[in-house]
Amino acid sequence: MSRLLQPVALVAIGCSAGGPPALQEILPVLPADLPATVVVVQHMPERFTSLLAERLARLCALPVAEIADGDRVQTRRIWIAPGGRQTLLERGGDGVIFRLRARASGERYAPSADILMTSGAAIYGRRVLGVLMTGMGDDGVAGLRAIKERRGRTLVESEQTAAVFGMPREAIRAGVADQVLPRPALAPEISRLCGA
Repeated sequence: MSRLLQPVALVAIGCSAGGPPALQEILPVLPADLPATVVVVQHMPERFTSLLAERLARLCALPVAEIADGDRVQTRRIWIAPGGRQTLLERGGDGVIFRLRARASGERYAPSADILMTSGAAIYGRRVLGVLMTGMGDDGVAGLRAIKERRGRTLVESEQTAAVFGMPREAIRAGVADQVLPRPALAPEISRLCGA
């Protein structure tokens, strides 16, 4: 990694249709000593995200948990945003904590990658990596734009491997994708950018 780039501290991943199998493919590849926090927004109804977290916990080297309001952000951990609510990051005490709020009128997705990524970019700046994977719609495009405005980095899954190319395609069209990679290349690149 270039000496000019700080290692990534926050990896924010957004996915929708086709996401659970994709997550089960890339997250178990991340090493147990990954020196970053991984937060996943998967478009799912309430209760289903807790089942996803349980499934991933059995597969991953990193601990996996569904986020609860007020949880303190910890490194070397994978966090799953709960369905039906919005997950944000905010400064709290001597660290960063997760905040959950109700879905507001007019918000199409809950959880929303845009909301998570934008709040993460405001705190972590250039030490954020936004990753957009398989899914329908355009959630995550504004989030990746916010990350790039803070000089963070962005990865998008390629059409070659995305089960549904909607979200990645919209990010590419918007010019907010630094790299477009097939799914097997995502975990190694995430690890490299985190300094693992």
